[in-house]
Amino acid sequence: MMNFKISSQFKIFFLFLLFPLFAFAQTVTGVTSIKANGTYKQGEVIPISITFSEVVNVTGTPQITLETGGTDAVVNYTSGTGSNTLTFNYTVGAGHISSDLDYVGTSSLALNSGTIKNAAGNNAILTLASPAASGSLGANKAIVIDTTPSTVSSVSSTKANGSYKSGDQIPITVAFDEAVTVTGTPTLTLETGSSDAVVNYSSGSGTNNLTFNYTISDGHTSSDLDYASTSSLVCQPVPNPGTPVYRDTYVSALGVTVVGNYAYMAGAAGLAIIDISDKANPGTPVYRITGDASRDVTVVGNYAYVAATSSGLAIIDISDPTSPGTPVYMDTSSRTYVVTVVGNYAYVADFYSGLAIIDISDPTNPGTPVYMDTSGVALGVTVEGNYAYVADGASGLAIIDISDPTSPGTPVYMDTS
Repeated sequence: MMNFKISSQFKIFFLFLLFPLFAFAQTVTGVTSIKANGTYKQGEVIPISITFSEVVNVTGTPQITLETGGTDAVVNYTSGTGSNTLTFNYTVGAGHISSDLDYVGTSSLALNSGTIKNAAGNNAILTLASPAASGSLGANKAIVIDTTPSTVSSVSSTKANGSYKSGDQIPITVAFDEAVTVTGTPTLTLETGSSDAVVNYSSGSGTNNLTFNYTISDGHTSSDLDYASTSSLVCQPVPNPGTPVYRDTYVSALGVTVVGNYAYMAGAAGLAIIDISDKANPGTPVYRITGDASRDVTVVGNYAYVAATSSGLAIIDISDPTSPGTPVYMDTSSRTYVVTVVGNYAYVADFYSGLAIIDISDPTNPGTPVYMDTSGVALGVTVEGNYAYVADGASGLAIIDISDPTSPGTPVYMDTS
């Protein structure tokens, strides 16, 4: 029988080889987030990433506690087992606030009856860097949590003081104390006599100022235009669409606008007017044929302004929507695609001819078009203040100064290639 004697030097060497498996526990090397630096509101999700010095395995639901004002956020582990980075998805809650998001303290990472271990089964050391110190969430990121509601600071208009009449457009500016993001279609109710004007949100999301474009209707009156009450600004919920209800028109429908209880449809044969007072059972269309296919329609006051392709601009008296009048035409040099009306002028996207501006101060006798040619093909137009914005086909956006509608300025282009 042979006896082996292990030298003390070999024992030390053997223990030294095994020491990393048993004595070296993994530590947290840093806390950060893949979320961009910035300000975040209630309901937004911010992934918190905790990186260890080696791969770890997780059981149960560890948690990290974040400093979020009066009530600290306790965030559950989400994913990452089998790697060296664990993710905790933090959803910003009501009342949470932080000027630079961080955890509460060095012991904010807790097992919560779970485990975080390495492959050898050693428990991880959960101690975090001090808040704001190197390696902490606050040091690695600049994330602001702000759930304080934005407030309205003022309501005004870029329109000059003066008297305005039916068909004129007045942009109403609602200013907030910080930039706001809009979803859905907020409305602003104006005090305009016996029938108050409910004006839809138009533009401004992502800025401090929201614009509501108010078009004066027949019967509106005010000695000093104002909103109806302190609760006149209403945030309509994002709609949850139901099953469509159809009312067939005998030709293709290409454009629509709604005023009051009627929908005005531009179609391949002209204008169709549909009573929609009962949304679940729309009325039978009433038609007024135009000379060519109608692509777009705008209604102001008692008149519908129809882009009738090769027939130019068709103006139809709709004072009685059940019996629309005979169209009055103003031919244009190309093909009308879209029309918008502001004040005494109709602005028409006239394909090869660019922007056509037509005086409609007398809708029964429209003026001769004034043109500003564009380098592309005009397919759409909208007007805001002293400028017309034209969708100009391959040329992108064409911006035209219309402060004098009888002499429009040279287009300025922004390519959208």
